[in-house]
Amino acid sequence: MEHQHASDPPPPWKAAGYRIQLAREADLPRLAGVERAAARQFPGRLIPPAQRAGVVPLAVLREAWNEGRLWVALSPAGLPVGFAVAGTCDGEAFLIELDVHPAHQCLGLGRALVARVAQWARTAGYAALALTTFASLPWNAPFYARLGFQALVPGACGPALAERLAAEARLGLRERVAMRLSLR
Repeated sequence: MEHQHASDPPPPWKAAGYRIQLAREADLPRLAGVERAAARQFPGRLIPPAQRAGVVPLAVLREAWNEGRLWVALSPAGLPVGFAVAGTCDGEAFLIELDVHPAHQCLGLGRALVARVAQWARTAGYAALALTTFASLPWNAPFYARLGFQALVPGACGPALAERLAAEARLGLRERVAMRLSLR
């Protein structure tokens, strides 16, 4: 992951007055709207209609919030416009969900949220950060590849990550791939 030097200009999100921080309890009910708005960008061939409206359950968000594993991108008005949820899978850190509302994309908020998750994972002592994503969409696997993630061949996935991919396929998600970022 790239690091900013003191002489570099601030990223667009910072210059525009956005903030990345741990979520506040009041943010939790607002995250479903961000997730649904982001999901509308995905082609129907990849996400069946029944899954398009699905969101990370509030109970999962609340648990992540309680454990300090949920970050938000806040607009200049202080409203959540993006979020990242971290967890674990096969003994590695795992990016459960990353979403940025379409009206606030292309500012570097997704990159900043991934950097926050990677920082959490390093601090917690994890050797890698894994995720599952769509292989061909520019804002999915190619985006993560630019951040240093590498696609995993099926045999390189641990049992829980392989099961996660299989469960996504059973839900009707297509063209999914697992990726991993080495943190050491």
